Amino acid sequence: MKPTIISIKKIGLLFSIVILLFSCQSEKKDLSNQDQKEPIESTPARFVKGNTLISKELPEIQIKVDEEFNFIGKFYFEIIASSEEYAPEMRGKPIAAGDRYVFVSADENQVVNKLFIVQLEGFLKENDLIFNYNFDKSDFIGENKYRHNTWFYDSKMLAKENPNNEGAKTRRFLQEKGFVLEDQFMMSRFVGLASEDRKNEIIIFYIEMLKKTTGYSLEKYKNSVNKEEAQLIQDDFVERSKNSFDIIKG
Repeated sequence: MKPTIISIKKIGLLFSIVILLFSCQSEKKDLSNQDQKEPIESTPARFVKGNTLISKELPEIQIKVDEEFNFIGKFYFEIIASSEEYAPEMRGKPIAAGDRYVFVSADENQVVNKLFIVQLEGFLKENDLIFNYNFDKSDFIGENKYRHNTWFYDSKMLAKENPNNEGAKTRRFLQEKGFVLEDQFMMSRFVGLASEDRKNEIIIFYIEMLKKTTGYSLEKYKNSVNKEEAQLIQDDFVERSKNSFDIIKG
C-alpha cells in the first residue's frame, strides 16, 4: 500500500481554514461581549451646540444666544461663606458651586465689546440654604419668571477687592484667552430658579463695556449725565439685553 503524500499547498490550505475558523469564533465572542455592555451617555448634561446652551437638568432649558456672540468655554467656581450672615462653622467653607458659560462679542484684536454669560449654580447638599427670591413682580421669560436688574460698575476694582468671586474669575478666564476688557461694565441681569426646592438658580448676564457704549467713564456717567439721558441709555441697554437671547425651551 503506498503511503499518503500531502502536498505543501494542501497543508497551507488546511492551515488557512483553521485560522479562519478560529478568527470567526473570536469575533463572535467579542461581539457577544459588546452586546452585554451598558450603553454609554454620548453627551454631557449641559453643552453648547449651534450657539444654543442646552441643559438637561437644573434646570432643563435651551437658550439660543445671538449670533454676534461666540462661545469660548466654561469654568467651574465655588462660593465661599465669607460674611457674618453665615453660621461660624460655615465661614471659610464652600456653600455653593456651579458653572459659568461664557460667550463673547469682540473685534479682530480680541478687544471685547459685549459678554453674554449663563451661570448655573446651586447650594451644596451638605447645607440647608435656599434662594429666597420673591418673584411676585417678575416677568415670565419662556416658562419661568425671572427677576431683573441693571448695574453699572467698576469690574476691575471689584475683582481686586474680591479676587475669588465669579466676576474676578471671569476676568481672569477671558484675559488668559487673550481677550482685552475695559475696567468698567454695564450689566443687565436675569435671575431665575432652577429647581423646585429652591436650592438651584440660573443667572443670565448681558454685559457691555461702559465707555465703548456710552462714551462716559463710570464717574462721569454718575455725576454728569442728566436723568433723561441716563434713563434713555438704560432703557436702550435693557432692550438690547432682552434681544440678545431667546429661551426656546424651559
